[in-house]
Amino acid sequence: MYPETLTTGHRVIWSLPEHLRTDHLVLVFHDAGSTVEIVAEHYFRYLPEATTGLAIQAGFDATFGNSWFTTYDHQHANFPEVISAAHLVFDAIDEDEYGTSNYASIQLLGVGQGAALATTLLRVRPEAINSLVGLDGYVIDNAMLGAFDDGDAETSTTATPVLWISTENTNDPSAEFAHDWLTAHTRLTEAETNSGITPFLTQNVS
Repeated sequence: MYPETLTTGHRVIWSLPEHLRTDHLVLVFHDAGSTVEIVAEHYFRYLPEATTGLAIQAGFDATFGNSWFTTYDHQHANFPEVISAAHLVFDAIDEDEYGTSNYASIQLLGVGQGAALATTLLRVRPEAINSLVGLDGYVIDNAMLGAFDDGDAETSTTATPVLWISTENTNDPSAEFAHDWLTAHTRLTEAETNSGITPFLTQNVS
């Protein structure tokens, strides 16, 4: 793992040293109250050889790490916080950060609250995202975010592929909303284990 503080102050960890990084980027987002070290240690191992992983630290301090948002309820998100977190990520992949924005593909992998962030990025800039992996995550139920949604995505062959992994059985309302949103707006594949992550990411390297 290769930690770095970017010029704008974002703390990140790369999966590869600079001279080996490719133009196929996988952005990796940790859960609430977690760290970039933990998510990199657990999930960089799933990245295909052709890709470069970039784990980004969330902006809010938490007891045992950092969080992307201060509210964990999928229905009561603080919209300015959510948009600010999304812009933090977009800033981190801008040209002024590390010299290139000419990526052949950008895929997202998010855990828990990191998956909520990943789906938010997909809603805000769907054209920039090639695929998404969410692990034990949720989708934010917010009317202002809903304004970004493409109502015709469910019939489109260009809808973004999503691998949504739920390792715990849950009847939580957030799981129902996530399933409904993902079914309507993405090409959804559901799973209960992490075994499909590498093949999924490999398939969507373009």
